[in-house]
Amino acid sequence: MAILALGLDRHPRTLFGSFAEVNLMNGRFIPLRRTMLACACLVLGVPGLVAQATLPVATALRSYDQGLREPVRLATDAAGRLYIADPRLGIVTVRDESGRLLAVQRGFDKPLGVAVDPSGRIFICEAGKGRVAIFTPGWIPAGSLGQGIGEFQMPNHIQITPDGLVYVVDSRANLVKVYGPNGLLVRQFGGYGALAGQFDFPTGLTVTPAGEIVVSDQGNERIQVFDLDGTFLRAFGKKNMIGTNSTFGRVQGLQSDAQGRLYLADSFRGVVTVMTSAGIPLGTIGTFGSGPGQLTGPASLVVDRNNRLFVATPGNTRVEVFGLDTYTDPHILFASLVVEPGTLERNRPIPRRQIPAWRARLRDSQRNRDDDVSPENRDDEDDAPPRRNLVSVLIKLPGVSPASILQGSITANGVSPAHVPGAFIGDFDGDGLFEFRAWFDEPRLVATMPDGEAFLVLSGRLADGRAFESIAEVRVINRTGGVQ
Repeated sequence: MAILALGLDRHPRTLFGSFAEVNLMNGRFIPLRRTMLACACLVLGVPGLVAQATLPVATALRSYDQGLREPVRLATDAAGRLYIADPRLGIVTVRDESGRLLAVQRGFDKPLGVAVDPSGRIFICEAGKGRVAIFTPGWIPAGSLGQGIGEFQMPNHIQITPDGLVYVVDSRANLVKVYGPNGLLVRQFGGYGALAGQFDFPTGLTVTPAGEIVVSDQGNERIQVFDLDGTFLRAFGKKNMIGTNSTFGRVQGLQSDAQGRLYLADSFRGVVTVMTSAGIPLGTIGTFGSGPGQLTGPASLVVDRNNRLFVATPGNTRVEVFGLDTYTDPHILFASLVVEPGTLERNRPIPRRQIPAWRARLRDSQRNRDDDVSPENRDDEDDAPPRRNLVSVLIKLPGVSPASILQGSITANGVSPAHVPGAFIGDFDGDGLFEFRAWFDEPRLVATMPDGEAFLVLSGRLADGRAFESIAEVRVINRTGGVQ
């Protein structure tokens, strides 16, 4: 019989900034110097505006920090949904533009680049299998690019143009490969080296509306620009005499806005460097660190239709959200959860002094209702744990009174709370603040989750109509403590 275990152990990670790099082939951050990954997003060149470009006003809004271990690649679609690839967990999560979790797709082998074509098909770069897998909008498998498994040495980033051409950066092969709408290879260009048109671990790519292909050449610490045939046009950024780039560090992602400003995810310095499309620096967004609005090893960027900049920062295990200049910000509230799964077995007596206070109160309440039950059918007065295995969830919304939470609106993985007597508003964890407590039937909750590591997604509404959501990481185990 399965139960929930509290506090899913987090894999150790190294927070890195100026002197660390990432190797996603083994899914861990390690202090290397050669294998930084990157994701290039759309670069929109607007020649008439380049000379007048200024640093955008960036407002730190919030971060998505739940249900993630190593967010490294981002993409958005026409509906404003945000796709986050996490190779450590082997998942791709999907959120709507307000931040609500829509889906968690599992089973990928080190997913990196992700893109959505105009018809809604989803393309996932699986570095572990050397393929780009294709799915329908409903996540039904729909084939792969080229031969499938083994087509790439390391598919790192992907972009799809309106005409259906698919551009893939194969970092370990030092190539850019172009595929037609039918999934067959059309052409490729690049090759290892430091000359014009050659690459040393290319990491990101974008095809601009002007018909230029922009590639982040990470090992050579430069950005290269090509025409649609793969002919070299120009480059900016290069190593100086001591072997470092004085303009930007190792670029992990590219993005630009409608004004032609280019954003570079500078994982070496822990900032987003903003430049003109000609490579003239305008300034930076964010600072290195782990606080609100700070970045540790930024790896990917994307700007959504609301003019918000999303930055994947795997070093901080989150996605940071900024508003750029004039922006709109549809969003839901994010709650914090304290989950205490029910783990007591009815055939194992527990002394009263070891029973948590909330269990003792629940037991006493149950006993009062059982006054009319004959002694032979009644549990032992001192040793009986609760009659039901229940999961206790404390809901905390910063700045929001728990009394405004609509009890009937709460669900966890679609399961409604169990009806348990007793207070549901109070300071249950002794931190001096009131929180809302909900109880859930454990067997029903476990039935909604896969074996092993899983997410508990709780959502609800406030009396003023605002929605809130939170995610807790849990592990489904059996009674002896083993992972099922």
